Amino acid sequence: SSFSHLSGGKTAAVVVTGSSTPSIFGVPKKIRKVGSGQIFTIVRSDAVSLSARARLDCFASGAHMLAHDERAVQQGLDKAVSQFSARVPEGTPVYRCPECHLDGFTEDALHRHYPLHHAMEQTGAHDCPVCDRTASEYRAFAVHLHNEHGPVTEREPAVPAFAAFAWVICRRPSDGKMLFCHEPAAIAGGRPNYWFPAGRVDEGESFVEAGKREALEEAGVKAVVKGVVQFRLEGGVIPRIVLYAEPVDLDDDDDHGGAGLGKKEDKIKEMSERNAGDSAGGGSGSGTELFPPLHPKSVPDFESCGAVWLDVSQLDDLSEKDYRGGGTAELYRAVASGRLAPLPLNTPSFAALEDMVQRLTTDEEWLLDKWLPDVSAVWKLLDKDYPADRLKMDW
Repeated sequence: SSFSHLSGGKTAAVVVTGSSTPSIFGVPKKIRKVGSGQIFTIVRSDAVSLSARARLDCFASGAHMLAHDERAVQQGLDKAVSQFSARVPEGTPVYRCPECHLDGFTEDALHRHYPLHHAMEQTGAHDCPVCDRTASEYRAFAVHLHNEHGPVTEREPAVPAFAAFAWVICRRPSDGKMLFCHEPAAIAGGRPNYWFPAGRVDEGESFVEAGKREALEEAGVKAVVKGVVQFRLEGGVIPRIVLYAEPVDLDDDDDHGGAGLGKKEDKIKEMSERNAGDSAGGGSGSGTELFPPLHPKSVPDFESCGAVWLDVSQLDDLSEKDYRGGGTAELYRAVASGRLAPLPLNTPSFAALEDMVQRLTTDEEWLLDKWLPDVSAVWKLLDKDYPADRLKMDW
């Protein structure tokens, strides 16, 4: 193990390495017992990071972050130390984390600390130390803190009245592995269980745009949406569209805006330099890398606790409780086997679907009587262009 110290000898983070999973799992447990969750614990081991089962077990042992490589370790250390490194102007209010009771945070630092240390665990209901609102006044402290405090540019946009969701099944063509995210424990059954890159469509956004955004925010992967797998409709009005995507091909100049960059090595170098700058400066609003060259996301944030490429054969080591929702493994297996091959996006009905969601998400109030006819009409168009078994009605 290695330690990252602050001035005064206080330990900010610990890096745990090794090849034996039983011995690795014992270390975060000891650190958590000593540090009460205040010490940021990073595990760097291929035996853990490449295993579907070991990843969940390592989080359960008390790890905060599973690093894919040494570069990710450095990013995690920088993020942990950055909670305390900024000079606090005299008179600036400071706060204590209501979960682990670590104190001395500015508002922005608390905004960074809470998901970094607590997104992977079941937390309590907390009154807000910043604005004095009580736990009974909001859905979850993590959501309240993220959206009401800290840097305005890092908060979630306003939620549209019309609800629509994009799910992304992302497959890496080079080896057939699928992209899995660790959802924050608060929305995944109390643990950082597996799920797709997925989320709500923002105002004026298309499903394809939302899918690419979610892959980047939740998994740190820049993806290209290449097809659609399923159309789901809840209550006759809430669409959930399952998209098929692949990571951006480094050989494709257009995907990176790489004017004049014809060699893959040059592109990796360029993206690595951009990432290094993002890491040193705190990264983008969501804390994800803008151009991840080799591995998916490792550093936890409000969006997820990290991501990993897995072969579907590893899903045999998991159970239904290891996913955020039911049917997750079956959907991944169906796409991997070709039983649910991706269908084309260039149809009139998919264009109508995209137009509909971009229009309806701009409505500022609940307009069910308006939405139902629109959704029903588009669903009838989809039924003409796509097989009936790809349109799921959930009532």
